[in-house]
This record gives sequence, structure tokens and C-alpha cells, in this order.
Amino acid sequence: MTYDELLAMARQCEGRTLETVTGRRFRVGVYLDCPFFTPESTGRGQSDGHKAAERFVARYNEIGSLRPGDYSKVTRNASYFIGLILATEPATASQPSRIRGGADARSSRS
Repeated sequence: MTYDELLAMARQCEGRTLETVTGRRFRVGVYLDCPFFTPESTGRGQSDGHKAAERFVARYNEIGSLRPGDYSKVTRNASYFIGLILATEPATASQPSRIRGGADARSSRS
């Protein structure tokens, strides 16, 4: 995935309510070619900037994980980025080992 593809996903989902892997509802938007997220719980838009979004894309391309905790050092918005990916690429949702709480995730905690 490229940063431009991430922006295209965000633009495609503008105006829709999405969900994180834990079920929190949010909306996505794009401002100055940077995605931002508005959690339903607060109604306040948030972004940690263009560079953090680029770091997310780079890390996602490296590891392909759909677990927000795997991105804690690159962005505070990982759960929203992952929710966006799942909303636009539903085929990835059928891979439980990559999603938080999947069989592989449970077995690695033992």
C-alpha cells in the first residue's frame, strides 16, 4: 500500500461511519492531504500528521498486522487506520490470525 492509496481509501470513506477492530465507531476525513479521524465518542477530529500516517503505511507494508498495538511506536491512530483498511478491503477481515483476538494472537499470549 502507498500513502496515496491510503488517502484514496480515506476519501472513499468520507461521510461514512466506520468501526475499529474493537467496535468503536468513527468517521474519517482528509484535510491538506492528511487523513484525520473523528471518534463518535468525542466528536473531535484528530490526526497525528502526515509523517505518522506515512510511518503507519511503511510499518503496515513491513508486517501486515491488523493489531493496533503493533503500531504503537509509529502512530496513536493505528486503530482508526486499521478500521479504514478493513472497511475498504473486506477480504483481509477473513484472516483471523492478523486481527486482534484471532487464534494466533491468543496462542502467542500463553
